[in-house]
Amino acid sequence: MENLPLVQFEPANLMLSQTTDVVKAAAEWFKLDVANGDAREDTIKTYLSQIRQWFTWCREQGVEPAEAKTDDLKRYRGSLVDRGAKHSTISLKLTTIRRFYQGAVDRKLLQENPADGIKAPRDRSAYEKTKHLSAGEAELLFRAIPGNELRALRDRAMLVMMTIEGLRRVEVVRMNVGDLKQLDDPVECKVLVRGKGKDSYIFPREETVSMLAEYLAARGGMRPDADGEPLFASIDKGNTPRRRLSRIGLNGIVDKYFVTVGVKREGVSCHALRHTCGHLIYRETKDLRVVQEVLRHSSPATAAKYSDVDSKMNRHTKNISIKISR
Repeated sequence: MENLPLVQFEPANLMLSQTTDVVKAAAEWFKLDVANGDAREDTIKTYLSQIRQWFTWCREQGVEPAEAKTDDLKRYRGSLVDRGAKHSTISLKLTTIRRFYQGAVDRKLLQENPADGIKAPRDRSAYEKTKHLSAGEAELLFRAIPGNELRALRDRAMLVMMTIEGLRRVEVVRMNVGDLKQLDDPVECKVLVRGKGKDSYIFPREETVSMLAEYLAARGGMRPDADGEPLFASIDKGNTPRRRLSRIGLNGIVDKYFVTVGVKREGVSCHALRHTCGHLIYRETKDLRVVQEVLRHSSPATAAKYSDVDSKMNRHTKNISIKISR
């Protein structure tokens, strides 16, 4: 990789070997670049921690970070694999390093990003043929939703409903505001789902309820269509909700995020998020009955609409160990 001389590290005239100063510069870059300038403070701290760990490895290996090559990143990745780091951990570290170097490239400090194209190894815990995301890939998907604007709030809520709560694409676009029962109470909230041939209730985890409430508070009311007031709406360039989001529109939104985080592959489409929910629920519980209940593949007698079981006992999705906050 051909880099510019280190003395050109403007505007602070820093050298990448000066770790303290460069970390300060990286903090400013991340504040400007991550999540369209709206990254949370804990996200910035996490990124800076990953950069410090990369610098420590470079120092131990005698590598000048400004002159790091693609092979150096591969060796770093190999060291993480040798230590038994989780797939999601390796993904986060490499993504952060890639963002850091891209910040340097964007500011004309380096000519190339040595971390470009360096990805985490395949998650061996995932099934070879099943069309779902790994836990690490799912976390990256949520991290790819930037900011706190209406569109981001909508997209985050939709992906949570599919990936964490296991809804089908058609169930998401059919949802109405009136289907959310007791939305002001995350502990007691339940959601009516208009499924294939029958309706049933799900009992989402509290974080999901909070995201739905935040999205609706930002969006406000909408004119009902023939089926009711849509929950998820298309949003124009002026950040104004227009009409019920279509299945094609939802496909496009999900595919955009798949491409952004590099998980778009054959067989991975919108429905892969529901498969992801089922896979992760089984991995956490090892109970097919629970998977059947969450995905609503049970008989009508077991559907939540006809159940007398306390709703809090049905919050199985809280067992999925994915961070979905910004």
